[in-house]
Amino acid sequence: MIGNRKQMVVDKKFQYSISLKSVVFPLFSMLIISAVLIYFALDNNIKIEEINSNQAEIIDTFLALPQLMSPQNKITLDANRKFKINLGKSREIQRNNTIVIYFLIIMTIVQTIIIFTLSIFRTHRISGPLYVMMKYLREMKEGKKPVIRPLRKNDEFKEFYDEFCNAIETMYEHKHNR
Repeated sequence: MIGNRKQMVVDKKFQYSISLKSVVFPLFSMLIISAVLIYFALDNNIKIEEINSNQAEIIDTFLALPQLMSPQNKITLDANRKFKINLGKSREIQRNNTIVIYFLIIMTIVQTIIIFTLSIFRTHRISGPLYVMMKYLREMKEGKKPVIRPLRKNDEFKEFYDEFCNAIETMYEHKHNR
């Protein structure tokens, strides 16, 4: 954590706090959306299962009629073919519902990870300069003159940092001119 400019987390409390707060609303809203869609997908699967069961009973009823019992009967063959087509389509809808459910869960997790990670990177541009300035203050408290270095290109608080560094330089100039 200390002194390494490539380290992303320099102020755990601040950076993790901001990052966690950044994901709460998107995660919460995505969970609500996912819950509603999952509810309807599961409800559709239950209804499709009921339809399949009802169709099976209809076919059984059909086959109970003496004139339709012959497997060669055109009406029986047509009804059986349509039943199998409907059954296949129902299973395909159930499979699609299941894919949607898993997709929503995975996307919620991925979105949360991405937002959290981006927040860590973004807060690093804030925490980094603050960390450096606190380091300078500690060095000054120990009686040392800090070695001032420039901030990174994308860091925040550049204007404040420049004023802070100018104040340090001015203070040491006045101290040595006495």
